[in-house]
Amino acid sequence: MTESSRRQMLKSGAALGVISALGSLLGGADASAQETGINAMGPTPEQMQQFLALPENPVVMVNLLKFKPDGGAEAYARYGAAVTPLLEKVGGKSLFAGRAAMCLVGDAEWDMVALAQYPKPQALIEMVSSPEYQAIHHHREEGLIGQVNYAVWKS
Repeated sequence: MTESSRRQMLKSGAALGVISALGSLLGGADASAQETGINAMGPTPEQMQQFLALPENPVVMVNLLKFKPDGGAEAYARYGAAVTPLLEKVGGKSLFAGRAAMCLVGDAEWDMVALAQYPKPQALIEMVSSPEYQAIHHHREEGLIGQVNYAVWKS
């Protein structure tokens, strides 16, 4: 899909159904999490539309993760091990994953930070839309209370 055709599709009403479905694939948006804007499990339709409108450049996803007590870290580790080959299949790679030691500036409590690079935003959508991803996604849901996820790139 070309940049202009992708942007045209996003302006059309048909894009809303696609955006809603992709939000569900990423975990759906929990209403209470969305009220605070933190620790959500999936994007809102508006966030998904903004993500799909990003330029087709390499993008790094910054994941701030909060685990469920009693086994959340272990469940998420299963997800991490299973998602790595899927990330590589779409041309992406894991750049970093580590436990959060402490918050030096601000007042937030995250358990882990993970960075994943994709060749373009559409590669993330391709990955989470795959049957292989759907088969492992439950580990993510079993492991996380929620997360904050930023799309960043060099300007």
